[in-house]
This record gives sequence, C-alpha cells and structure tokens, in this order.
Amino acid sequence: MIIKKFSSTAHLTSIISLVKRLPSNHTKLQELQAKVNRISAGDKGEEMVMEQLKHLKLPYEFYIFHNLNLFIESNIQIDILIITPHYIMIFEVKNIKGTIEFRQNPSQLVRTLNTGETHTFNSPESQLQEYVYQIQQLSQEIGFKIPVYGAIVFSFASSYIKEPTTKTKVLLRNEIRSFLREVKVSQRILSSEELGDLSRFLLVKHHDFNPYPLCKYYDIHPSDLKSGVECPLCDVIGMKRVYRNWFCPNCGAQNNVSHEQALRDYAILISSTITNKECRSFLNLADRNQAFRILTAFNKTGTYRNAKYELIKQPIRK
Repeated sequence: MIIKKFSSTAHLTSIISLVKRLPSNHTKLQELQAKVNRISAGDKGEEMVMEQLKHLKLPYEFYIFHNLNLFIESNIQIDILIITPHYIMIFEVKNIKGTIEFRQNPSQLVRTLNTGETHTFNSPESQLQEYVYQIQQLSQEIGFKIPVYGAIVFSFASSYIKEPTTKTKVLLRNEIRSFLREVKVSQRILSSEELGDLSRFLLVKHHDFNPYPLCKYYDIHPSDLKSGVECPLCDVIGMKRVYRNWFCPNCGAQNNVSHEQALRDYAILISSTITNKECRSFLNLADRNQAFRILTAFNKTGTYRNAKYELIKQPIRK
C-alpha cells in the first residue's frame, strides 16, 4: 500500500483570513463561516476514513490518493481514490451527523437533527456518478480499460441512514475495509509496472485547488475588507507602524515583520501584485517611504508610479 495525500489546509487558512477581514454585518460572512466549519469537519471526517484505510490489507498492491484534484472534462475533487491491479475505487466522504435520507427526483440529501431542524444538501450520489464517469473516460484515454466503482462513505458514527439509496453503495466508516476485501476480482488487468505508471500519471495530473484571489472567487469587493496589520499575539487588526516596528494598541505587542502576513493576505484575497499606493492603503500607512522600504523585499516590475511588486514569493528579510 502506498498513500499519496494532498492537503486542503492552505485553502482553509485562506478562507479564515478572508473571514477575519470581513465586517460583522457583511452579507457573505455567515456563508463563509459555514464553509470554514464544513472544511474543518470534512478534514476531520476524511482523516478518520484514512485511518481505517491505513490498516487495510489486500492480497494485491494498491495506491491510495487523498484529496486528488483533476481536470478531465471538468475540474473534479476526489476525496479518496484507490487504484488496484483489478479496479479503481472512488470514495465520496460525507461528514454529516443526524438522520440521513436520500431523495430522488430531484436527487437530494436531507439531514434531520435531534432538534427537528432539517437541512437539504446536493446529492453526493450525482457527484459520485460524475466522478466515476470521468475517471472511466480518463482511464480509457490512456489505454487502461479497468472497472471504476464508487461508494458514499459517512465518516461519523452518529450518522443514521434512515432512507438509503438503491443506486449507489453507502457505507459507514467502519465498513470500509470489509467492503474492499469483498470486492470480487478475477484476472489481473494492470501489471505492477502499469499500476505504477497510472499512479505517476495521476500525480502529474493532480493540480492544487486555486480559487485565488478569493475576493474575485466569492464576488466580494476588496473595499469591503478591513485594512490593517493583524497582531500575531491578540489577533486584532490595527497594529501601528512606529519607525520600523509594528505596535499593537490593544495588547502592547511589538513585531517588525507583522506586515508580511498582511501582504500574504493581500495576495490571496485581492491580487498577487501590489503598488506603493495600494500597500499604504491596505497596511494603513501614511508615509510613501515606509511602504517603499517594506516593498523593496519583493521583486519589482515597472518604474516610478507604475511600479508593481510581486507578492507570491516569500519576502527577503534585510
């Protein structure tokens, strides 16, 4: 068994940065806070599923991919993909607690909490079917005619499947290993070399999820964001520049590099390049020379008032 894991931590951290800079009455704040909770719960649930798979033993070699992002006919984000010499398996992991019902026509997932509160979600069944189809197309294009299967996995033991679907296999986390051991296999389709080739192909085809800049992705105007430098000690945005240092009026902390995180926020939220004027506005600086000294750590394109600074690379501390 070989496990290839791709992290979703960077995207979660980016959304948290966006949430911190939205005013409390912003129309998108509640939606984004809910997204942070979903990603956090999703990471926890997928880790619990992966813990089950770490102890999986099969009578043939296999590779496990976690958080695989591929562009085939469209962009697909696969929670867990397993390739073996006999088949490919896709697990769509759902991190939903409560009483679960699969509804058809239209396809929906309905969750009811103990309080009686009901929530409706997009059908994971439709999403899984699309993933299976696209992986089938991909495998045929590269010359591997191998069966592709899929299952929906509920990671939390508190999920009660009241009304399951008859179209797709639904599993609880503790059923995964026995389910995979019971998959019927006959003759080997892929040799060890071909299995390795397929694994390397997927690694090359994987691309990191890139929704940046987040303001554009979530349709938020940059002017809606709170400007300023966040204190690394108390998390309050509003540090003051005193000579070449940053001072927090809230807790008294001092730091000479706090602007680096603020500029990383700017890069992921607004733009990967910044001008002196934009820097002054975002960091709440009154002095053009203060901004200039900070920005000399970054690569520059253009001259004078047309100069822009690239924020993608880590600044060089002088």
